Amino acid sequence: MTMYRLFTRMCTILAVSCGMLSSALAADSRGPATPEEIARVVQIAAASDKDPLATMASADGRWFQKWSDDVPDYSFGPDQGAFWLMNGAAKGDVKRAAIFQHMVSTAAYQVQHQIHDPQKNKDDFEAKTVAGLEGVLRAYESLLAARPENRSEQLDEAIAARDKGTLLAFVRALPPMPKR
Repeated sequence: MTMYRLFTRMCTILAVSCGMLSSALAADSRGPATPEEIARVVQIAAASDKDPLATMASADGRWFQKWSDDVPDYSFGPDQGAFWLMNGAAKGDVKRAAIFQHMVSTAAYQVQHQIHDPQKNKDDFEAKTVAGLEGVLRAYESLLAARPENRSEQLDEAIAARDKGTLLAFVRALPPMPKR
């Protein structure tokens, strides 16, 4: 191996190591959610109710996805509603938008109600699941208004349950989450 190749490999290793170290340090220095960030999450959820595809693709949508991964004082894990959506309740663009909408709606609910880890309390977990599904249904209705061909029988059943006031029972009847 020539000295030049050895030098370039060492520089590459050094650059990658510095990048990894700076990412780790940045993650450690991240503080709790700020009031401004919480307000932004709530605003993004409201915008996504009206146009989930545009919100998901926007700078705000990308910011939310990164923020929800990075913020240390909240846990935004999946629930029965998310698994139901991923396992066929919607297809294509509707599925992607519904999953994003569920994430942002549950996050908005959690930050508004100061629920840092819904896994610790069954009632909190159930409430955030219902809030996520309510957001999905609002977004789904917006999508249908623009493109009626995106109809989903399962989401229509959830709307019927919501309209009858039985959305909580609908959520409770969803298949359980897979075991970890």
